[in-house]
Amino acid sequence: MDKSIQEIKNSTLTWAHIVAPNEKLSQEVGKRFGLHPLDVQDILPPLQRPKLEDRSQYLFLILLFPFYNRATKKISPIEVDIVIGKDFLLTFSSAPLFALDQLFREHAPSKKKKIPAQILPDSPSVLLYKVLSTLEHYCFPMITHISNDIDAVESNIFEVKKIENINEVLRIKTNIVNFRKAMNRHTRVIKQLIEKADKLFSVEELSLYFNDLVEHTEDIWGMLENFSDTIDAIHESHTSLLNLRSNQIMQRFTLFTSIIFSLTLVATILVARAPGTPFIDWPFGFLWIVIVMGIVGSGMFAFYKLRKWM
Repeated sequence: MDKSIQEIKNSTLTWAHIVAPNEKLSQEVGKRFGLHPLDVQDILPPLQRPKLEDRSQYLFLILLFPFYNRATKKISPIEVDIVIGKDFLLTFSSAPLFALDQLFREHAPSKKKKIPAQILPDSPSVLLYKVLSTLEHYCFPMITHISNDIDAVESNIFEVKKIENINEVLRIKTNIVNFRKAMNRHTRVIKQLIEKADKLFSVEELSLYFNDLVEHTEDIWGMLENFSDTIDAIHESHTSLLNLRSNQIMQRFTLFTSIIFSLTLVATILVARAPGTPFIDWPFGFLWIVIVMGIVGSGMFAFYKLRKWM
């Protein structure tokens, strides 16, 4: 067996875990455990849609789980492929996933550990439950992060002058979309697992462990829908406020331009050298022109203020 394939065994169960499998590793695992060629191909990139395949000797599950990058504060989906048979469980992740890797390390025996490794269950259904439960609980801190981020941008909703707020809203919207993409069809796949696993395990035993997983996925999906509606409303509010501010700026700019245009027109008329033009030959004529322009400008400004246009 390739050293890149991590494996734990007891008398009745084998758990093999592979991170970022390549074609060589997937082919090797496929030959050893008798996987269908299509399933071996689905293990490899690109990301596949969540589904369950019912094979004669095993069940093949494809699920997506969210991964939170602390550096970029962005969420992206990671594919987790699970093959469960009567005496083995295979897990593949398209990239390192802390929760799954840690669960495997907790069950892996090692002399360096100060705490003894957890005992590997005898039943693959129990181990599958632990894997799925761990991955689902891994989602809840991300739910909390998104909730806190939404509260933060909501409290700053009127600070539309800060471009960072709009960028934050768009980042949160993208995270929610990617989170929903990852959790899509989870409930359906787990229900199909319960329905089709009677050939491998007791349906009653599976129901005992997996019904709460269905509830967890429904809760997560419900919260994501609520987050999606909330951030859409915040985005619309930000956009409306930005449009309002832009309209106000354009309105003031238009009024200012109209005053400048009017003063320019008055000045042009008063300095035209034509018979009867006032102020041309008057002493202090320039001062009178400035006074007239000031009166016109002040009158227009007072009119705009009276109409509450400024």
